[in-house]
Amino acid sequence: MQDKGDWAGLVAQSEDLVSQDYHNFPKVDRSIPQLQQYAESLRARTNKFRTLNNQIAATRLLAQQGFDASRLTQEVTSLEIQPTIEDVFHADTTSVEEYLKQVEESTILAALQEAQQDTVATFESYMDECMARDWAANKRQLFGLIAPHSGGGIASSLGGGMLASGPLIGAQGQAGGMAGQAGPVLRLPAAEQAYVNVIRRANEAAAANDQSFDLVKEFRNACKVGEAKGGAGMGSGSGHETTMGSCWSLLSDMLGECRARGVTAGPGPNAKYVAAAAAGAKHHLERGHSQHMRSTVLRHKVAAERGADPEQLREVQAYIQVKFGSTRGTLDFQSPGGLDTSWVQIYYCLRNGWVDSARRAAERAHDAIVSARLGEGGFKAALDEWARHGGRVSERTSRQLAVMCEMALRDKASLKSQVSRPHMVLVCALLAGDSRAADALTATLAQQQLPSVLATIEDYMWCKLTLLLASQPGGPAVGASVGIASPFGYERSSSANPGAGPSTSAASHTMLMGSGVPPYGLADLQADINRWPAAYYSKQGKEPLLYVTVLLLSLQFQAALRFLWKEEAARAYRVDAVHLGIALHQEGALSLTQPAGAEPGPDVASMIHSYGRKFLHHDSSVALQYYMLAAVVRGNSIAVKGQMLRELLTESRDFGTLLGGGSGPGGPPGGALRAYVPDPLERKQLFEAVAYECQVAAQPEEAVELYLAADRPRQALAILNQQLSAVLPHAAEEVATGLDATGAAVALKRFTMRGQDARARIGPNADTGSQREVEAFDQLGAIWELMLASRKGRHDLALQKLHEMGFVPLEKARVEHCIRATQASLHPAVQERLQDVLAIAADTIAAQKAGASREKLFTLRNELNALCLFANNVSFRVPQMVYQKLCETAASFS
Repeated sequence: MQDKGDWAGLVAQSEDLVSQDYHNFPKVDRSIPQLQQYAESLRARTNKFRTLNNQIAATRLLAQQGFDASRLTQEVTSLEIQPTIEDVFHADTTSVEEYLKQVEESTILAALQEAQQDTVATFESYMDECMARDWAANKRQLFGLIAPHSGGGIASSLGGGMLASGPLIGAQGQAGGMAGQAGPVLRLPAAEQAYVNVIRRANEAAAANDQSFDLVKEFRNACKVGEAKGGAGMGSGSGHETTMGSCWSLLSDMLGECRARGVTAGPGPNAKYVAAAAAGAKHHLERGHSQHMRSTVLRHKVAAERGADPEQLREVQAYIQVKFGSTRGTLDFQSPGGLDTSWVQIYYCLRNGWVDSARRAAERAHDAIVSARLGEGGFKAALDEWARHGGRVSERTSRQLAVMCEMALRDKASLKSQVSRPHMVLVCALLAGDSRAADALTATLAQQQLPSVLATIEDYMWCKLTLLLASQPGGPAVGASVGIASPFGYERSSSANPGAGPSTSAASHTMLMGSGVPPYGLADLQADINRWPAAYYSKQGKEPLLYVTVLLLSLQFQAALRFLWKEEAARAYRVDAVHLGIALHQEGALSLTQPAGAEPGPDVASMIHSYGRKFLHHDSSVALQYYMLAAVVRGNSIAVKGQMLRELLTESRDFGTLLGGGSGPGGPPGGALRAYVPDPLERKQLFEAVAYECQVAAQPEEAVELYLAADRPRQALAILNQQLSAVLPHAAEEVATGLDATGAAVALKRFTMRGQDARARIGPNADTGSQREVEAFDQLGAIWELMLASRKGRHDLALQKLHEMGFVPLEKARVEHCIRATQASLHPAVQERLQDVLAIAADTIAAQKAGASREKLFTLRNELNALCLFANNVSFRVPQMVYQKLCETAASFS
């Protein structure tokens, strides 16, 4: 009851409180986020004690079971959970075999996907490299087309500017002339400087009519000297197997043989020249192989067992011992019953050009096929016949040797088992001049995977040249009807040449018994070489001179020159190409007929001219050498020489060096040009023709120097008078402003000096036209003094100069005379400056008015009236401004 009463009291109190005004009590309001935050803090405080209690209870329970709770906590935290293969590859079956198969398929699929991704990445990387390489090649080709072949072009290809060492070429000082300054120094590589020196000596020899000067040999020596000194500017010393010096040596041997036989090249077929050049090329290859053989033996002295025997056959045996001794056992010349190498010895003796040694080796050569076909004399008789007739045999012997080759080629087992059999076939084919058998041998060895006898391009070219020389002269050019064998020992089918007709395989080639051997001509050799592109021979551009060597060996001189001049791979040899073109043109080799369908060779004259421009601003005498050589190539006419000389004078402006004492004091008459045009009359005609062209083309300074060099001072003075007349006002302005060391003032001094030289050459007893030019030159000099005095304010001196001028009337009595003289004989150059004279006269008289006496004013007024009358009645029109100035000055005296 008491509790109820208490509750009732509380309710009553509550009602009283509610009924009262609650605004006087503080009111607490909380938002929902605040309530949530407060609830979370209370919950966290409660969980903290609850978690602690749970942990204590768990630790107590684990302790009762014998576990250490702290150690167990450490092990659990370090526990690493790794998936099993079942987690990755869900097993659909419980069979082990099927499970393993499923795992294998999944592994293969993953490997394929990974390989595909790697392939795509590799392909993209490869394409990026290809694009970068192609872009670099295109950029180099573009720069090669737009950049000059020498100077900056070559230097840029070497990764720098011109060489910092080497001989210097600079512009020579002016011996006379109106313009020209020393050009910048040009540093040339050693080989290029040697080339320039050879050209200078060649020109001197030509001027002295020295027929013994061998230009090709001199170029060869110069190139070797440059290579020895490290002339990197032209590709030498770049680590290439073939050097330009070897190319010059080859060309020297080829053309030297032609010169020794007294034959020259000409347009159209020239069998004697072809035979001489081919013989020279063959001898060059033979000497090169003999040197290679000696060096090989020296490198392998122990294996060679050479000894002190100087016999050439013993050296061949030593080389064979080095080449075959380690793999073939005992050889026949080492011990009786050894491996037969007699045909190998014959081949290498012929390869070195040692025919006598080949004869001695042939005495021991025995073969059943040879004995059956050649009879009692055997092969030695055929070799003697071949040597006696200069590399040819009779038709009967040729037919027998060809049949022997056919029979030996059919016996494939002997070719494979006997080391001498391939050499026997090749030697017999060489003596017979049978190109088909030689090609068939190379193709057969390639099919049997046997080493080729013609292992190098030099061996291949030697074989072809021997076949060319063995062919009968004058025979029809018959192309080989078999597949062409590669120079490097593998078969190259005729399908490589789109223009080739149907052919059969060399391996299945069958020679008709008793038929003649078709001759192997130059056209066949060139066709064999041209079946494959340049990259095949140059090892993808890494050895460009190797392809040049092949072209020279096949007498394709224009093609070799075109490759060196235009191909990007041979860009480092542009200078060599220029001098190669000079040598080939001098020897007449470029006129040799080229293969049908071949591109024409480059314009040698343009090559020489382009190279000569390199020296225009450095050494005009060197540039003149190449310009005159270009003129010789273009016909050596007066018109061509004049065109070259005009360009040279215009660009270099080195009049003193080129024209010499004829255009200025000092130096011999004719200058450097005298060596190329020794005839004085022809040189004079050349100078006059070029001077007239320069005068018409508005090149007055060049025309003046040429007229002076041609001993035509009147024409030179006429041009100088016109130049003086044009430059006088501008020179006076510059002198008045203190700029007398630049521009028109300098030109005026130069014109005056050259005019005085021309005036001195005319002399006192000249004709009327020359005297008129001299008088005009003196009058222009007086006008210059008048202008100078007026600009400096010396009006008394200017008035004195006016009185000295005979064509200016200062008295009324002389007006009519001056008018008639002006209209009849006053030089046009002086007439152009008459307005300036009248204007200066007006200013001078006006300046003299101040402070003058009455008598002087009267005199000045009379002089002014005479000038006004003269200006009003002269035939040519005086400018209105000048006439108005005269009238205003006259009015001021009224």
